[in-house]
Amino acid sequence: MGRVVRILILAWMIWPMLGLSSAWSRGLIRDAEIEYTLDRISRPVLQAAGLNPAIVNLYIVNDNDMNAFVAGGQNIFLFSGMLTALRTVDELRAVIAHEAGHIAGGHLARRDSAMRGARGIAAIGMIGAAAATLAGGPEAGVAIASGTQNAALRQVLAHSRAEEAAADQMGLRYMALSGSNPQAMLDVLKAFRSRDFQRSLSLDPYLQSHPIWSERLTLISERIADLPKGRPTDPELVYWHARMIAKLEGFLRPPPETLRAYPATRTDEPAQLARAVALHRLPDPDASLAALDTLIAERPFDPYYLELKGQFLLETGQAQAAADAYRAAVVEAPRDPQILGGLGRALLNMNSQEATVEAESALSLSARYDRANAGVLRDLALASARLGNEGAAALATAERFVLTGQFSDAARNARRAADLLPTGSPGWQRAEDILSMLRRMNN
Repeated sequence: MGRVVRILILAWMIWPMLGLSSAWSRGLIRDAEIEYTLDRISRPVLQAAGLNPAIVNLYIVNDNDMNAFVAGGQNIFLFSGMLTALRTVDELRAVIAHEAGHIAGGHLARRDSAMRGARGIAAIGMIGAAAATLAGGPEAGVAIASGTQNAALRQVLAHSRAEEAAADQMGLRYMALSGSNPQAMLDVLKAFRSRDFQRSLSLDPYLQSHPIWSERLTLISERIADLPKGRPTDPELVYWHARMIAKLEGFLRPPPETLRAYPATRTDEPAQLARAVALHRLPDPDASLAALDTLIAERPFDPYYLELKGQFLLETGQAQAAADAYRAAVVEAPRDPQILGGLGRALLNMNSQEATVEAESALSLSARYDRANAGVLRDLALASARLGNEGAAALATAERFVLTGQFSDAARNARRAADLLPTGSPGWQRAEDILSMLRRMNN
């Protein structure tokens, strides 16, 4: 399956549910440092599951709830509220291991088959809301039905409960094989049970998609007794995990709340990072840049601190200085698509022909590494249009509209791109792929 087709399928699946938008707004969060950290954390358990980490996509949903789910193949969605609530690497690995169990077990394909037994689009929609979540909370794991739908829902949700139990057991095995502590899964699920206990009291346990809590925890406890306890977590990974939590909280919490949670008396790096972000958002640009420069002095070759400085500078109207910071970050991480995208955005804000040429180069490289970034595709279209490359601009716009679910606009721009680009060229072929896939979606 071609990459453009995979992106189209993913966009079709998640756009109505998430409302894709720019980084750090409601929807999906894109951040180079956080994605780097999640890759390092998830890699051992994905490999233990027999999955290729290079083709398992981890997405961060900007939602304060504690949850995670898989959908549309090898795509794991982690809620930001869960990332900040889980305070150890192994707890986060336990969540990912559980979701990897759904992927390795082929549960989504079987769930699609089971859903065909339910009657009516409303029933299917309710069951879809129950898809392969970890938490089993009432919102995600329960479907309330009436009349003739009830029996079908019970059948499908019972099927799902069996899959959840299987994913628990598979996840425990992946934790053990990766050298992680399986006890972390029990700790995570106890936290979920505590959160959901009051909300679950009035619900019919046989309309829940997850095993009843007592049964689920008993099965896990029995299995853990037979498994090794794992190795101590690599201190370097503990460091990156703490940075990830600090950065998420800095951007997602109200700044005063972040400054209270990370007071100046804390001098560790994650606390300094959280304060730098909170100060930037107040806004207090001088104080935020001073705090960030302290971190860069400690780690002068850290691409993510350099990238963050570029972001701070760009958002305070200092495009030239931002471009310099992003260039330094690109030197340290030359293949990171988001850092390249940031450089391109800063260069576009300089409004010169020379900077636009450099921007188009950086943005084209970013899009080559990751065509699922709507912001980069928007900027690439702008750079191409400024340089008179109308066919390339139309193609980038078509791909962006696919990602944002604006399919009629995507088709219009894809047709324009196919008309303007040389027949048989890679860009022309991508435009034709988009048109073909959109036609299939409409049939």
